Parts: sequence; C-alpha cells; structure tokens
Amino acid sequence: MRILVTGATGVLGRPVVRRLVAAGHTVRGLSRSPANAALLRQLGAEPVAADLFDVASLQASLQDCDAVLHLATKIPPTSRAGRLSAWAENDRIRREGTRALVTAALASQTVRTFIYPSFALVYPESGDAWIDAANTIAAPTAIQRTTLDAEAEVARFASAGGRRGLSLRMGAFYGLDVPSAQDQLRIARMGFSPLPGRPEGYLPLIWVDDAASAIVAALDRGDSGVYDIVDDTPLRRAEIAAAMAAVVGRKRLRPLPAWLMRLAGGPGVDALSRSQRVSNRRFKAATGWAPSVPDAYAGLPRLVGPAVAPAHETPSSVPLLRA
Repeated sequence: MRILVTGATGVLGRPVVRRLVAAGHTVRGLSRSPANAALLRQLGAEPVAADLFDVASLQASLQDCDAVLHLATKIPPTSRAGRLSAWAENDRIRREGTRALVTAALASQTVRTFIYPSFALVYPESGDAWIDAANTIAAPTAIQRTTLDAEAEVARFASAGGRRGLSLRMGAFYGLDVPSAQDQLRIARMGFSPLPGRPEGYLPLIWVDDAASAIVAALDRGDSGVYDIVDDTPLRRAEIAAAMAAVVGRKRLRPLPAWLMRLAGGPGVDALSRSQRVSNRRFKAATGWAPSVPDAYAGLPRLVGPAVAPAHETPSSVPLLRA
C-alpha cells in the first residue's frame, strides 16, 4: 500500500511508520520542518510538505495513496495544560485538520481507508461494568469533544461507497518512548501515586507499540466503525499504583492531594478520574489483533530505565499520564 501518515514523527507515529516500512508499504509523512523531514527519511518514509488545513495541498500529497493514517496531535506541555485555551491547537487539528483531510481523501480516486486514533477515556463513570463503543455512549469532557468531531469526519468518509473509516479509541499510552509514562515513574520514585481518581476505579491503558500494531492491523481488517484499543486486562488504579511502586522499589505510593492533581493535569483530570473498564473484544474479533502486553503488571516493569527525577523536582512539575 501507499500510505499518507500525519503525525508520523510523534510518539505513536514513529512505531507505526517503522511497522509499515517493515511490512513493505510505501509511507509518506507530513513534515513541517527540516528536522522532521530528516527523521522521516531515517524511518524509511518519504517526507511531504503539506498544510493539514489546506485541502488543495493535501490532495497533492494523497496522489496515488491507498490509505490515510491521521495521527497528528498537539498536546500542550504541563505548564500550560491547566488552561483550556492551551488545547486550542490540538482541538483545531482534531476538528479542522480531520475535516480537511477527509475532504481531500474523498476527492481522491485511490484512497479507500482512513484511520484515526481517538481516545478511550471519553466514556462516563462506569464503575465495574465492562464498556466499549458498542454499549456505552461517550460523555466527553471539554478537551475531548473535538475527538468526537474527528470521529464524525471519519464516519463521513466511511459513508462514501467503497470506503472504510475506522476510529480507534486508545487507552492512555505507556511505553519506553512515551515521555508521560517516564514522568509517571519519576513521580512514583518520589513516593507519590500520579493517578487521579478513586483507587477502586479502572483506568484503561495501552502499550504504545500495541497501539501501533492495532493501527497497522486496521489497514486491511475490520469494518468501518469505532473500536477500543486497550490492554486485555484493565486494572484498578490501586493495582496500577501497587505495580508502579514495585517497579520503583517502594512498598506503597501515597496519593497526591486532589488540588495538586488538578493543578498538574488541568482539564484532563476529570476524564482520568472516572472508572472506565474498557474492553478491546470487538476489535480483536474484527481483526485478529492482540496486544503483546496484556496489562500494566506486565508493561510497567519494562519502563524501568534511566529516567530519574532530579532532587529539586516536585510532583507538580511533571505531567499526568495522557494519550
């Protein structure tokens, strides 16, 4: 396949591009800087200069492409994440960028598949119930509404004859190359749990390489629709905190005060605080995909590495885990 990837140099984009190239696909990556272009070439992709908000330039970059993977995001740094206005650029990418990209893809004579990684934490507080896109209506927070707008654009693409559009609702990413996951460990090394919400509540996670493999699997498997990409076994926050404590060599982690959680996580804390026991069963049944990391018990020990918090650092200076 010939595939256009936005966000190809990001946390999710890099492992996706590596997998695509290894599988023999021809990959084009949107690039806005010489540094990104150089990285794309190192990954084996062809950098293309296009404006995500300009349909005409997107149409040119889509020439002869079979599929689009829209992975671009712009998550604000922790120092600004507490302000809703800081999410404006990310919102624009989700809403206007997805609309322009879908419009360009629909104008193409060759693009037949459009894949967008959405966010699994859009669901309401659900206690111990198993939930997914088929049985639970999303209840997005302020910073999540635009990801549902993007999903609607993917559905618009899928409504055209002979096209497939899949929105994959991802759990919160963790992995060796995920900065927020390493920041979580830095908080844990200080003796604190970085997880907001009740200890008995569930938090859906996904190892980032498994998120990448799910996107590649969706290229030629699965009907149009919305699916959930999470670990096989979502864990309660208390279980995640216990596993994290073991990884950093502590007996237990103390909870951070609610006000400090809100200061560090900003508008995202509301979604992260809900209990969401999300199931990946529908995507597994549709595609045959399975995560290599079944749960945080298996995944968290893989994160142990060189990331150690400096002595002067405080819990409020590092971000909460995000997708």
